[in-house]
Amino acid sequence: MTDPRRRTALARCYREAARPYLAAMTRRVEDGTVGRGVLNASLRLTEVLDRVPVMIVPCLASTPADHVGLFRRLGYPPSAEHAALSVYYGSVWPAVWSLMLALRAHSLASAVTALHLTRPDEADGILDLPEGVTQAALLAVAHPTGESFRPAPRRALDTVLHHDTW
Repeated sequence: MTDPRRRTALARCYREAARPYLAAMTRRVEDGTVGRGVLNASLRLTEVLDRVPVMIVPCLASTPADHVGLFRRLGYPPSAEHAALSVYYGSVWPAVWSLMLALRAHSLASAVTALHLTRPDEADGILDLPEGVTQAALLAVAHPTGESFRPAPRRALDTVLHHDTW
């Protein structure tokens, strides 16, 4: 999406949706459970989202309820709803990741988020989405400034990798 009016409106929707998240992240930084860099990146995206030249909103041509209904028609019990939703949303993430890698290969930066999805009716209206189409994410795409692009800090592998059991 490159329409400035729609980008501004979606950034405003995102900013409103981000308020509770940013408040919670601030508390988590203060109690030491989250690093300040995560909060700073989230704050920065909220500040600049209305100025990114391109927003990409990956969508699915069905609804979560449609997918849950499919699982039920296939004979799965209602307790399989979690699996149905995991398959549903999980089907789009490899494409999102591939797109982000392709953008980077063309010297573009992207940031993926989904907080605007907490205001789905507002976001759907901004995007003029037809009935039955579901947003999965939002990618902000821009030319990197060169100021801070670097690998993110990572925890030691043995602290996050589990083999056979947790």
